[in-house]
Amino acid sequence: MEEQDQDEIPLLTKEEAIAAVWRWLEVEKTDPEKIFAAFGDTTIRYKDLISQLEQDTPDGRLLLFAISRGRAMKTSRDQEMQALLQIIAPPPKPETPSTS
Repeated sequence: MEEQDQDEIPLLTKEEAIAAVWRWLEVEKTDPEKIFAAFGDTTIRYKDLISQLEQDTPDGRLLLFAISRGRAMKTSRDQEMQALLQIIAPPPKPETPSTS
C-alpha cells in the first residue's frame, strides 16, 4: 500500500495550477496561442487554460492532473540532476595548513 502512495502524483490545487499558468504567460512569456494539449477534436491553448481550470469539468480536472504531473516530473528531473552532479563533481581539495 505504501509503495502505491509513493507512485501517486500530488495534485496541485486549482489556485496553484492557475498561478503556474500565469507564471508561464507573464514571466516566462509563453505564447498564449501555443497549444498546451490536443486530444480528439479538442485543442487547448495556453490562453484557454485558466478558464478551463476554473471550471469543474472533466477537461478542467484533466488539465489540473496534467499540470500537476508536469511539475512532479520537473521536480524529479531536477533532483536526479542534482544527485548526478554530486556524483560526478570532483571532491573539494583539502585545505593544507600554511607553515610560517
